[in-house]
Amino acid sequence: MSEEIVELQLTGERTLPGISRENYWFARHLVAYELAVGMAAGKRVIDIGCGEGYGPAMLATVASRVVGTDIAPEVMAHARATYPRDNLSFEVMDVNELTVESGSFDLAVSFQVVEHLVDESRYFSEIARVIAPGGTAIVTTPNRLTISPGCDMPINPFHLREYTPEEFAEALSKHFDSVEIQGMFHAGWLVLNDRIRLVDFIKVYEMSKANPRLWAHRVLTPLVRTSDFRLESSRLDGCLDIFSICRSAGMGD
Repeated sequence: MSEEIVELQLTGERTLPGISRENYWFARHLVAYELAVGMAAGKRVIDIGCGEGYGPAMLATVASRVVGTDIAPEVMAHARATYPRDNLSFEVMDVNELTVESGSFDLAVSFQVVEHLVDESRYFSEIARVIAPGGTAIVTTPNRLTISPGCDMPINPFHLREYTPEEFAEALSKHFDSVEIQGMFHAGWLVLNDRIRLVDFIKVYEMSKANPRLWAHRVLTPLVRTSDFRLESSRLDGCLDIFSICRSAGMGD
């Protein structure tokens, strides 16, 4: 019997597709998944803390097998019903205690998860454990210097800890043999918006209906695409999100 699709609510903690006012943040997530899709062809992939399920569904178009995991049973029920594929499964798991065998995946991805965790070291350790020798993990998190500028504590109430690029690389290097750090930046018309601030994607949720920027947000946000972002490995302190590509020992020749 097929599962009934569960309608998920926008909580501010998870990103959902198809919500126009959230499209900027959704596109930022898609940039990470597009990078992962380019590395997933024919591979066994696990998405740790996958949320709604759109990401594992993207990966399953090229991977041999994909497992999406999340701690919320209702989220996994929604994902199973919404994204049925023979090579895709969704399982309820704690990111700090993954119930899969060690070394059973070629690629692990986990996007915008670590900032929500109390025990981030156990989380990194579990990611490293489940990838096979020579495997790769892609892990992302917001850059503390730009998401909570000038603050020691995260502005987002759902975030427990945020990292600078240097801090993120240092934390990951304790668990992986090779850590490459890249940053995501605005491109296209978003670069111009950074100068004139016609749309404020962070403060918009505090704006009254009388604020013209609120209406600019409603008009322009649905236009954001993944091509309006770019990845580079320089000037990382100014990046929006930190992208880490981590590799285990046994990378081969």
